Order: sequence, then C-alpha cells, then structure tokens
Amino acid sequence: MDLLSLAVAAVAVFIGAAGQRMIGMGWGLVVTPAVALVAGPLAAVLVVNLYGALACLVILPSVWRDIDWRRLAWLAVPAVAMMVPGLLLAKGADTDALRVVVGVIAVVGVVVSVAFTSSARALDGPPLRVAAGATIGVLNASVGMGAPALGIYTLLSGWQDRTFVATMQPFWVIVSGVIVAIRPFVAPEGAPEWPWWGWALIVVPVVAGVLLGNRLAHLVNRTVVKWSIIALSLAGGLALIVTGTTALLA
Repeated sequence: MDLLSLAVAAVAVFIGAAGQRMIGMGWGLVVTPAVALVAGPLAAVLVVNLYGALACLVILPSVWRDIDWRRLAWLAVPAVAMMVPGLLLAKGADTDALRVVVGVIAVVGVVVSVAFTSSARALDGPPLRVAAGATIGVLNASVGMGAPALGIYTLLSGWQDRTFVATMQPFWVIVSGVIVAIRPFVAPEGAPEWPWWGWALIVVPVVAGVLLGNRLAHLVNRTVVKWSIIALSLAGGLALIVTGTTALLA
C-alpha cells in the first residue's frame, strides 16, 4: 500500500474541495499536481475525476437554483465528445512532454485573456463555448487538468458571477463522471495501489472541504472570483510545466 500517495491525496482533496465550492474551480489545479508527483500522471487523472465528481455532487444541491443550464449544455456536450480522444492521447503520447506543452499554452492563454479583458470587452457565443468545452474534455482526460482552458474561457466571456460557480458543479459531475466510466475500457492502467478502505477514507476530506467552502462562500464576490480564476489558471499552467519538466529531466 502506498501510504504517501494516500496522505497527499487526502490533504489535496480537502483544499481542492473547499476551493471548488467557493469559486467553482481549483479542484484539478490542486489535486492533479500533488497526486501526479507521488503516484504518477495516470493515477492523478483517476483520482481527480473520481473524487472531483463526488465533491461537485455534494455541492450541487446548495447551488442548484443558480445553474445556467443553457451554457452548461454548450460546454458539456463537446467536452464529453472529446474525452475518448483525450484518454487515447494520454495512453499513446509522452504525457510529460504533453504537460509541458499544455502548461505553456495555458500560461500564454491566461496572459492574453487578461490583456483582452482589461479593455472591458466580452467575447462569448456558441463557437467559443464549443471550443472551450472540447478543449476542457481533451485536457481533463489526458492530463487531468482542464481548468486552465476553463479559466481562459471565463476571462474572455466575462462569466464570473455566482451562476459560474453554480454551473461548474454539474459540469464537472458530467465531465469527471464520464471519464471515470469510460477509463477502464480505454486506459485502465495506473490506478493508485490503495486498499478498499483507503479509497473510502478519501471521501472524508472531500466532504470536509465542501463544508468548509460552504462556510466561507459568503466572502466571495465577482472580483474575488475573477482574480482567483486568473491566479489558479496561471498556477495550473505553471504546475503542468514544472511537473512535466521535472519528469523529463529525471
């Protein structure tokens, strides 16, 4: 049994669940790099999506009335459609090199998006939503981190109010749930070597993180959401670059 990866995962999912409840993202940005460093990238994809779906499912009842169902459909359908290609990419490509490339693109994309939003313009519509959803689906399935692409979309579209936080919960339930369901058939390798009670134990910090996020959610406004998205998207891109580069140089 790998106790180190279990302990790291427990701490990471607690922090990630709190962030997910408060600002609608942050789960994969915290959990993916932490688990990937101690258990490998394929293990990280499984842990992120399995417990991410659970965390968002726990959050869902408290934000149900604020969900933007139309925008959810525009993002979720292409995301689901691109999951199998993403899993095949993770299975066949050099995952570490892929992380570096995705990380660089994410950082550049966030910087460009921030420059765009400084002009007070907003860019949104079906083409951008479909492109964002498809990109999130590929990245979440291949490297376990679709949040930088989501961050770029929210910055370009100006979608940073409470409906964003609410809509992200069913979005990640769908995206992560589908990846967990199809993963055994497409890329079954790389699961962490935990006993059954270890898998069950991780549920506790997930629920605890959500409860903490519920207590702190009233402190979050539109400005906090916007700058949290910028910071977490940059952190996610940099984490991909660091973890990928470290593995390539090892």
